[in-house]
Amino acid sequence: MKKILLAMSLLVGGVAFAQQDLQEQINQLRMEIDQLRMAPPPPPIDMPVPSEEMESPLRKKFNMYFNFQTSLDAERIGENDLTTKFQARQLRLEVRGDLTERIFYRFRHRLNKSNAAVSLDNLATATDMMYAGFRLNEKWSATVGKMCQAWGGYEFDLNPMNIYEYSDFLQNMDNFMLGAMITYAPNPNHEFNLQITDVRNSNFADLYATATATIKESNTPLAYIFNWNGNLFDSLIQTRWGAGLQSEADGYTNTLVMLGTKLNLPKFQVFLDYMMANDQLDRLCYTPNSKDSNKKILGIKDAKYNSFVLKAEYQPAPEWNIFAQGLYETANSSLANNEFKGLGYFAGVEYLPFKEQDLRFFLAYIGRSRDVNNAKVDTNRVSVGMMYRIKAF
Repeated sequence: MKKILLAMSLLVGGVAFAQQDLQEQINQLRMEIDQLRMAPPPPPIDMPVPSEEMESPLRKKFNMYFNFQTSLDAERIGENDLTTKFQARQLRLEVRGDLTERIFYRFRHRLNKSNAAVSLDNLATATDMMYAGFRLNEKWSATVGKMCQAWGGYEFDLNPMNIYEYSDFLQNMDNFMLGAMITYAPNPNHEFNLQITDVRNSNFADLYATATATIKESNTPLAYIFNWNGNLFDSLIQTRWGAGLQSEADGYTNTLVMLGTKLNLPKFQVFLDYMMANDQLDRLCYTPNSKDSNKKILGIKDAKYNSFVLKAEYQPAPEWNIFAQGLYETANSSLANNEFKGLGYFAGVEYLPFKEQDLRFFLAYIGRSRDVNNAKVDTNRVSVGMMYRIKAF
């Protein structure tokens, strides 16, 4: 009997213990179910892949753009009658990409300029750029071919498609040259460029036809440029500074400095460019006596050019940009009656309807006043138009 009672006791205890263990497992299962209910749902199977993961090898290697600006202009020059016309100010084809992780290229060509090759570099002036670049490592790269000279300045650095009218300083520069450049980027906030290029696109005799009798061309017609592009204080202050020497002719070296500094706030930006050229042999050629009546360069000595460009932009909403710009420029030489002064005053509004497209519609006023030896000519223009960087492929 004792054995039977002992067996029954063990059986009842085992059942109770098993029931308790089962209850604990049920409670644990309930907790796990509640946690699953509170957890966010898993992503759907057809969740879109990030764009950087979708980018095809072809897209990295080949990107084609059309940079286009056109407008309806109402313009009055001096006392002349008001004229109204449509005009395409910019039309440039651009192709660029990364052929490998270390090799890149860029080609840009103006479709509204002559395709005839010029005498020094044997390329068309319509071709802005045709270069190949090589990333030597994470900090060093080299670029060879026809490229934009790295002078600096923000007006100089902008896509020409977004320029309403250049300062006289930049309008008279030739800045797309054949050459080579070494770039050092110690970190993402700083970039230093050392560049050597041709000093011009055409031969000396073609450019200075009337001056070749007294001035000998240089055996090394090269430009030597150093440039710093910087971001300071979390990109609050940005720089585009450059300076260099140009061997224009035998015994004549021109000096050029371009300093662009920008204040970059979330909804407001303003930049100030200072540009200076001391030309022992006149190269910019917009003093009153730089050219004869047939627009031939006379090759005057010791021409001095100074230019200030101030531009402010404000975005009250992501799709709107309001801007105002001012210019002040001087040019002179040691010759008598050879002084130029220029003023510029621009204002306008731009509408960018699509976040994913570099498209803007604009209404702008462009005013210029040029004083040539105390003879003033004013130009006033109102333009309504479009700027569009078309991503064709």
